[in-house]
Amino acid sequence: MTEEQPLVPRVQPPPRRANRSRKPPRRRGAHIPSRDDERRLEHPLNEIAPHLEPPWFKEDSDTPERTTLYTHPEGHRIGLRLQPGGMSIQTWITAGPDLPPIPAGTAEEKADAQAANDARLQPGRTWHAVLITHTSKALAADLGALVHERLLPALTNKPRGFPAPAPPAGIGQPDTAPQKEGTQK
Repeated sequence: MTEEQPLVPRVQPPPRRANRSRKPPRRRGAHIPSRDDERRLEHPLNEIAPHLEPPWFKEDSDTPERTTLYTHPEGHRIGLRLQPGGMSIQTWITAGPDLPPIPAGTAEEKADAQAANDARLQPGRTWHAVLITHTSKALAADLGALVHERLLPALTNKPRGFPAPAPPAGIGQPDTAPQKEGTQK
C-alpha cells in the first residue's frame, strides 16, 4: 500500500506581469473639498421646509439639517430627506391607517363614496417625489410647491405616474405623401 500525501497549499504568489506597477490609493488632502462640501444647502432642510397649515404638525428630528417630518392626526405622514451629496431632496407621503367611512344613504351615494376611496392613496401606501437641488433657482418655493401640488393631492387622488409624451409627427401615422410613378435611375 502507498501512503497518501496531504495536500499542501500553494504559498508562492502568482507571478506579476511585466511592466505593471500598482498605483497607490487616491487620498484626499485637507485642502481638497469633498463633493458633499461643494453642494451644501445654504440653509438646513428644516429651515427651508414648507409651512403646512394645521392639523399638520412638524415633528422634531435628530438630524434637522437633513430630515424633516410632518404628521397628521389621521395618521398621514410627509417626509423630506436631503440625499447624500446634496444633489436632491427625496419627499414622500404615506397615507394613514384608515379610509373615510362610507356614509349611509342611497346606493348611488355609497357607490360614489366607494369610488372616492378607491381613487385615493390606500392606507399605509407611500407616494414619492424628488426635487433636484442644483437646478432649482428658488429651493424653498420649489419644495413648497412640490409638497402642496404633488404630495398632498396624492392623498385624495392616487397618482398614476407621468403621462408618456406624444410621439413625434409621422411616427405611427400612415404615409400620405404622393408616390411618383416610374423608376428612378
